[in-house]
Amino acid sequence: MTARRIFSQEFKDAIITKIVNRGSKSVVQVCAEEGISLSTAYGWLSRDTLPSMKNKTSAKKWSPKEKLKAVTETQSISEGEIGIYLRREGLHSQQLNDWRSQVLMSLEVSPKTIDTKDGRDAQIKDLEREILRKDKALAEAAALLILQKKVDLIWGGGGQK
Repeated sequence: MTARRIFSQEFKDAIITKIVNRGSKSVVQVCAEEGISLSTAYGWLSRDTLPSMKNKTSAKKWSPKEKLKAVTETQSISEGEIGIYLRREGLHSQQLNDWRSQVLMSLEVSPKTIDTKDGRDAQIKDLEREILRKDKALAEAAALLILQKKVDLIWGGGGQK
């Protein structure tokens, strides 16, 4: 039978801190490195949760300003620090990703929202319309001249001057 080991509160706090700040390691890996069982570590976590990690009884309602602050605060920190931030604030990474997407979508510029029109745009449109009308009239006049020449050739110069 193995002797029961007794750990000091400082050691327990240190292990809990290592688990919370484990980065890309799993809880199993941290426990194996420290030589403690997984069930012991989870027991310590449930009893001696750090004050900053206390479970919140109700989900916090985040205002748009708070969401933007969370997105900007986590933009330039490492993945391990993001995990700490998320646990401290009681967030899930998906919520943060959703908020980041919302911020980026709201910053996208839509051509419909930009009003770059000034008085010249209407004038340009009118001038283009007039050019098209005159091009059609010119094409019609050219076609009539060609037809007139063909008629003169076929009918033998009936319209000579």
